[in-house]
Amino acid sequence: MTETVKFEMTPLNTNKPEPSTSKTLRSRKVVDLVFQNITYEINKRIILNNISGICPGGHVTAIMGSSGAGKTTLLNVLACRISNSKTNKLTGKLLANSCPYDYEKFSQFASYVMQNDVLMETMTPKEALQFAANLKYSDAEIKQSRVIDTLKCMRLERCQNTFIGGINMKGISGGERKRTSIGYELVSNPSCILLDEPTSGLDSFTAFQIIHQLRKLSDEQDRTIIFTIHQPSSDIFLLFDRIMLLVQGRLAYQGSRDNIINHFSSFGFKCPDHSNPMDYFLSITHAEDKQNIENYSLYFQEYEQKLQKQIDSEIQNCCNSDVPLKINETSFTYQIGEISSRGVKDIMRDHMQFKAKVIQAIFLGLLKGGVFWGAGRNNGKLEQLLSISGALFFICVDFTMNAIMSCILSFSVEREVFLREENSKLYTTKSYFLAKQLIEIPFCVISPLIQQIIAYWMIGLNYDSGEIVLIHLLISVLVFVCSNSMGLMAGAAFKDIQMALNIVPAIVTPLIIFSGFYSNQKSFYPWIGWLQYLSPMKYGFEAMSYNEYQDKQYDIDPEELYGFNIGLWWCALILFGYIVVYRFLAFLFLYGLKQKLQ
Repeated sequence: MTETVKFEMTPLNTNKPEPSTSKTLRSRKVVDLVFQNITYEINKRIILNNISGICPGGHVTAIMGSSGAGKTTLLNVLACRISNSKTNKLTGKLLANSCPYDYEKFSQFASYVMQNDVLMETMTPKEALQFAANLKYSDAEIKQSRVIDTLKCMRLERCQNTFIGGINMKGISGGERKRTSIGYELVSNPSCILLDEPTSGLDSFTAFQIIHQLRKLSDEQDRTIIFTIHQPSSDIFLLFDRIMLLVQGRLAYQGSRDNIINHFSSFGFKCPDHSNPMDYFLSITHAEDKQNIENYSLYFQEYEQKLQKQIDSEIQNCCNSDVPLKINETSFTYQIGEISSRGVKDIMRDHMQFKAKVIQAIFLGLLKGGVFWGAGRNNGKLEQLLSISGALFFICVDFTMNAIMSCILSFSVEREVFLREENSKLYTTKSYFLAKQLIEIPFCVISPLIQQIIAYWMIGLNYDSGEIVLIHLLISVLVFVCSNSMGLMAGAAFKDIQMALNIVPAIVTPLIIFSGFYSNQKSFYPWIGWLQYLSPMKYGFEAMSYNEYQDKQYDIDPEELYGFNIGLWWCALILFGYIVVYRFLAFLFLYGLKQKLQ
């Protein structure tokens, strides 16, 4: 933004009657949001063209316009979810009660509800609200009162103990999901609530209920309600206090709902009797009609002549009291505990996924054991050496591909929840990342252990001593955790998961080729042979081979055949080092990814 200023926490004015306590959902103070001279360009294409306006506190403001008019962009600008970059240019001012605000300050007095209801499927509405309250407040009584008040306010009492549900499991209705999404933000008691298409995908009655609840929040709790909406019914239209009508990135109308019909009638565009006013106004502003495009200049001219001075006056006289800021009251360790607890509960409740992972581990263990049955029973022949090496290499490849792809697919769903919650400042990126490690790593240990305990003796691997078996299991776990770390890094690095699923196999394939099984590592050309040192499979295969072939005699030395030159424990140490590096990079990518959510 062109101008930012630091907000400071200031005590409320004790000379005025205090309308609420910390135990209620009532907003402490009215907040007027103002935007001045906002211009936004993408690749020199103007999306918003020097517009100014005000969204008064305690009112419902609907941002409307045809597709491509810029209504969602304006909402994202107000929520500070658009910033300058090489291709994007944003100029203008954003004010809350006459004080400039930025992304960090926005989250301290306002909340943003996305169009998609990003919620954990295995949680109930009550548990979801309780999770948000636990991370926002430290006092147990306040937490409980917030949850109870929000359930009542959003009329979620009947479904409060039903799973939210989603793709993998049945749950509450679409309207209840939307009210849960709003309640999830309402728990933190924001003064402003911004919503992107809150009625999208809902039937007319459910859509009316959602807007009616938002209107009650505005009337009864003095909250600033701002949302985009495409084509509301006439009943929903009557619930608006103010309307902003955008046409090709400029304002054609801004002001009271009661005045919009008279305004357009004053220059020849009279809304027909007994018809939905917004259907009519959208029909005369969409860009598919050539006559509409020719009329745009008239709309803008009338707006500047009849409404601009009034809007400028409202901006000058907007509320200038202190903005009530809210901050998290929970500690870093408490956040980790709450996120970990929810993650474990999610895994245990998703019975289909949990059973699928267990069955997959058992099946792959039996498959490897069956295909390489008895390969490890030593007869000293080259054929037997090649068979056992094939088994060890396949184990490494299977662990790598299985861990990477499953992590990318699971993280693609989970990261949307993270982005939504991090943008709401429920917790920090660091606390989420560390909690995820506490949840994932144990399961990364269990899966390879199940597979190898089944396959080890079926294949006939070296069991001359318990130490050899334990070392093999240790290397298996390191390979699996390392590959999981690669998948986590890829999931965080790519904004588009489909792109990650296409690119990652292309990256992993050369690592498989240069991992040492298909060709002696010493025979690679220097200009490309360095790729082998980037392959976790190389170190896993070499470590397993050293462990397996010790004290065994073959027609040819395995170390010479495959060009091993690092050693068992150095390979294990390098694998551990890669785990640390991949997870650190995943954290950095995740930290950068949070800023891309719009």
